[in-house]
Amino acid sequence: MKYTRREVCTGLLAALATGVLPAGAAAQEKRKEVRVPFLQYPLGGGWEGYIIFDRYVAQRHPWLRPVQQETGGYVHNLKVMAADKNLQKTATFGSSTLAIYLAENGYKPFFDTPLIGDWLHLYGEYMLGQSWLVTFDPDIKGVEDLKGKPIGIGLKTQTHWGGASYFMLDKGYGINHETAPGLINHLGPVKALDALFDGQVKAALLSVNVDVTQKRFQLGPTVTRIAASGRSYRMLPWPKEVVNRVVRETGFPVYAVTIPPNTLPNQPDPFEIYADIGTRSVHKDFPEELAYELTKAFIEIGPIAGTMSTIGQLWNKETMVSPFSFDWKHKDKVHPGAKRAFVEAGMWPPEKVWKPIPIGQ
Repeated sequence: MKYTRREVCTGLLAALATGVLPAGAAAQEKRKEVRVPFLQYPLGGGWEGYIIFDRYVAQRHPWLRPVQQETGGYVHNLKVMAADKNLQKTATFGSSTLAIYLAENGYKPFFDTPLIGDWLHLYGEYMLGQSWLVTFDPDIKGVEDLKGKPIGIGLKTQTHWGGASYFMLDKGYGINHETAPGLINHLGPVKALDALFDGQVKAALLSVNVDVTQKRFQLGPTVTRIAASGRSYRMLPWPKEVVNRVVRETGFPVYAVTIPPNTLPNQPDPFEIYADIGTRSVHKDFPEELAYELTKAFIEIGPIAGTMSTIGQLWNKETMVSPFSFDWKHKDKVHPGAKRAFVEAGMWPPEKVWKPIPIGQ
């Protein structure tokens, strides 16, 4: 029998209203509430999904209380979590396999020195397809044509808009601050698009998020803005052969992704980008019980809460286990508490849920 989203949500709320609790919760009813900070990124994006998730967890769980907190981004999260011993035992943080790679390798100008943290993951959230370049110049056919031209990318506090795009320009095409002095501008996605519209740069960034099965795509606001501009534009792909070459040469933990035709506005043909896995991560000293309860809650409630948000529609079981399915060193970075929740849910080993194509191929 099929149910509408309204029927599912109404039924869930009715069950919660009657005081239905998960197994074993009755014994915990008198326990004091435990607030767990979820360090995120600048306000916006996928926040609405997690805020709905927080509400459902508060209604369903007797003491667990996730609390969303705005931060400067994934660079900020990694630096703060590496330094704050208290947060290491009390908070989760948004990160990604790519972000941790940049930190551990001390990739400048985003990380001054290698930042080696004892990070573990609770689960995967979505794939971050950030970012590819767009231009109004008809003579620019591909990224290689941007050599010697001003470009607007993300801030130095942004691992994806800034770090990943700069890494791909650098390792994929030899475009970096040394070969193109003064031409790569770290403006942030909004100001970079403003600069593109004003003619101050020749290219700026767009983005999309995707689940690991590559069947669901969520367009970023930069895409809708450029499409609504009424101007003729060209999107510049990150060709699969370039992405896979960079992966093989550097170990950069990204996947080549092909966006099906007509997924994006004015996109009649397949379009190639790269993406990595966004993670809900913790320090190794994060309590096992909390890791278990949070992961269990996300497995059970995340997909339901996600139906009422945009990015939350990517919260499926395949994506949850994806950080532990890819053939990079994050494969064994599952927190013991999270692993216990996956085992109980019949989602471990990850191959029970999803078998990815090896990266770099």
